[in-house]
Amino acid sequence: MKYCVIGEKLTHSMSPQIHKRYFDYYKQDSTYVITQIPMEDMLGDCSGLLKEYDGFNVTVPYKEKVLKYLNGTSDEAKEIGAVNTVVNQGGDMYGFNTDPFGFESLLIHNDVAIKDKVFVVLGSGGASKSVCYILKKRGAKKVIVVTRKDTSEEGYMTYSALESFRGDVLVNTTPVGMYPNVDNCPVSENVIANFDTVVDIVYNPVYTELLKAAVRLGKKAVGGLYMLVAQAMKSEEIWQKKITDKELYVDIYNALMKEYFQKNGGNIYLTGIMSCGKTVKGKRVARTLGWEFIDADEYIEKISGRTVKQLFAEGEHVFRKWESKAMYELSLRKNIVVATGGGAILKDENVSAMKLSGIIVLIERNIEDILNGINTDTRPLLKDGKDKLVSIYEARKDRYYATCDVAVKSYEYDIYKTVKDIVNVIK
Repeated sequence: MKYCVIGEKLTHSMSPQIHKRYFDYYKQDSTYVITQIPMEDMLGDCSGLLKEYDGFNVTVPYKEKVLKYLNGTSDEAKEIGAVNTVVNQGGDMYGFNTDPFGFESLLIHNDVAIKDKVFVVLGSGGASKSVCYILKKRGAKKVIVVTRKDTSEEGYMTYSALESFRGDVLVNTTPVGMYPNVDNCPVSENVIANFDTVVDIVYNPVYTELLKAAVRLGKKAVGGLYMLVAQAMKSEEIWQKKITDKELYVDIYNALMKEYFQKNGGNIYLTGIMSCGKTVKGKRVARTLGWEFIDADEYIEKISGRTVKQLFAEGEHVFRKWESKAMYELSLRKNIVVATGGGAILKDENVSAMKLSGIIVLIERNIEDILNGINTDTRPLLKDGKDKLVSIYEARKDRYYATCDVAVKSYEYDIYKTVKDIVNVIK
């Protein structure tokens, strides 16, 4: 079977990699290629070219323009007024839209609630329509589209009016900040400050200027690559007429992130309960890779001018504020191994900073082994004794696993096996 993605300029597309992994997983002898079509051809007649494929995906700016070539569309695509998936049935072409499914999957994967929340969506193109469709369908309290055109139509707002508007989730569906124009940001920091969560459906780069600003301001930040994977898997379901294994979504997403960081530079963040061995193993991992090792607590002391103990004496919230500043600054660097503090994963902005700039590796170590060797005198959180560590671990355990990309076992008598497992995460 022959499939492709059509668009005007597709040098940055990851779609072929995604679909090849699908074909390999199901041992299917099919191909998926990039087909760039000039605007004049799309506005003219390229039906012959399109019918050469058993199915194809459509990206900007053709999600609406392709409609004239179709024999029919799904109810969802018809309501949205845009198509991103087409199936060729004996020469007749039918359009679907898997972007709503992809966007909802992105929010679910990142634990972003829709129901009763106020969403502001930047842009009014085909992607915006798909996003708004699923948000309204899933019970968002309010969905407002921001455009550059001054309009009094209900549900729309100008960028100037957005400066003073407060909402729950800000979503960027515009191409602003997308490769190669990676230095651009669609809104000011004044706007970002008025939201709890920022979602950018741009997936290249993974860490856009919009998301960097969100992390810097202490917001939860979500990139768009998982949406790309999810909508692609839904396209395959339409073409193959069978449900895709859900674990394949995560496997492909993780593989793409690994490849992206290998190519563009990325970090390894070691997480886990205090004294699980992040520093000792992190230093060896860094030496093996030829990277720099950074102890997050030492970095915090450097930028704050105070010791960790002094910061905790002012209140744990003071330490956590400096910790978030440190994680943001480290996320802007590349090819470093970071031993994070045991509580770094407690704040969404820290997790966002790590996930968007590298791979989070949880070091699993038996809590009894940690208790046998830990010195409570050097740990501000353990001033009440070792029992406190057990309660801290139990309170954080689920969060450790929920936020990591991979968990690696700490072998008590074979540190090099643990180090090798961590190195293999990026290599």
